[in-house]
Amino acid sequence: MFKKLNKMKHEKSNKIKISESTNLNNEITITKKHTKTDKVINVILCIIVFLIPLLTIPRMVALNWYNIVKYIALLICGTILLICIILKRKELKFDLIDKTLLAFFIFIVLSTIFSINVPKAILGEENRYEGLLTFIVYFLTYYCAKYYFTYNKHLKTFAIIVVSITSVIGILQYYNIFPLYYIFDIPYVESFASATFGNRNFFGSFLSMIVPIFMALYIIKKKKVYLIMSFLSFGAILVTMTRSAWVGLAAASVLGLIYVIKNFNKDILIRTIHIIVGFVIIFIFVLIPPPFISNLISGNTNINSLAGRFDLTNEDLEILFSETTEQKKANLGSGRIGIWILSLKAVAQEPLLGTGPDTLKDALIYNVTEETIARMEKTHAYVDKAHNEYLQIAATIGIPALIIYLAFIIQIIFKDKKLFEHNATFIFIVAIVSYLAQAFFNISTIGVTPILWLLLGIVQNEKFKENL
Repeated sequence: MFKKLNKMKHEKSNKIKISESTNLNNEITITKKHTKTDKVINVILCIIVFLIPLLTIPRMVALNWYNIVKYIALLICGTILLICIILKRKELKFDLIDKTLLAFFIFIVLSTIFSINVPKAILGEENRYEGLLTFIVYFLTYYCAKYYFTYNKHLKTFAIIVVSITSVIGILQYYNIFPLYYIFDIPYVESFASATFGNRNFFGSFLSMIVPIFMALYIIKKKKVYLIMSFLSFGAILVTMTRSAWVGLAAASVLGLIYVIKNFNKDILIRTIHIIVGFVIIFIFVLIPPPFISNLISGNTNINSLAGRFDLTNEDLEILFSETTEQKKANLGSGRIGIWILSLKAVAQEPLLGTGPDTLKDALIYNVTEETIARMEKTHAYVDKAHNEYLQIAATIGIPALIIYLAFIIQIIFKDKKLFEHNATFIFIVAIVSYLAQAFFNISTIGVTPILWLLLGIVQNEKFKENL
């Protein structure tokens, strides 16, 4: 009897051990799978932030398709991220900020369903490609950056390489000495510093995030390579002649000044002076270049020189504060005021859900027909972006969506109450604020905006920031 009981206990004990061993092996297998998935996510995020900005078709070779390579790569990356998220579905978590973004996504889906042009709302306007699919990639980028992106020493190297390549290309383009145009006989716009982004406004929006990051890194981390990159990217942002990007940089500089005052010490002051002196020298060189350099710049001086841009700004301000016609005021900001007026009329027509993501051209043609046709006849061009990202959301996705989007952004910016005391948080927030400021006058583009969404995720990723 006792032997049978002992045998039964022994068998039960073995079963428990086998069961525990099996569970442990299953856990190890699951952990290995998740680790591999995390590595894939990190590789894809690196492709999005470091490789996609470099992909392009020369704008004058394929005028209507220079963004197509970026779009294809972005969709492939998004598909892989979605598969990874599905594999990790049991461990997904959502805080209040994520739920706010989810509400924004729901409005995008509803706007797409009830769009005046459903195919375009899904895929996006030709060569813009910011429809529903692209928004999904943006959100996946954000979520994966927030919960799975890990810092490693190679990220700094990748960032320096990408920024160096794009900045050097842009500067050489501005001075018309970029050799690839001549080697491969590629047509191009003279003194048009667009680097690999197809448009200098897009290049400017990219640099509006990059310059503040390197400035903050130098002030906080002291490494000279960050100072060199600050100078290089600052020179590039100047030659883009993109005033909206300069506005973003000014906003970032105000935050930087607050940081310096709150954390004042001799070392920080010296590094800040290094940046200011270097920027002043670069600014003077671009503003008043030596004769042998100025002769390289061609085209309309109001567009292709700092002095010309300042004159243009002064003219805009004089018109703005003078008693002049509404038509003249509509031409302010390179015609942006006129575009904003049209876009506001589109908002009034469909305030709740808009007309569908990236369908502003359709909204203006069908809902603001007379004014739109009059503008097209005058400018020989159609409007497909509001040149104000917030107005663009209101017109195409609706006012409620814009309110939710702003709530999402505000939650992220003010999440850390001690922003100026936490260095890693400050480095990313200063770049985000710079982008948001320039976005008031610029448009979203698939070569740049994914970086913003990645930063919005990283700034909440405590493990990443600890290792920065």
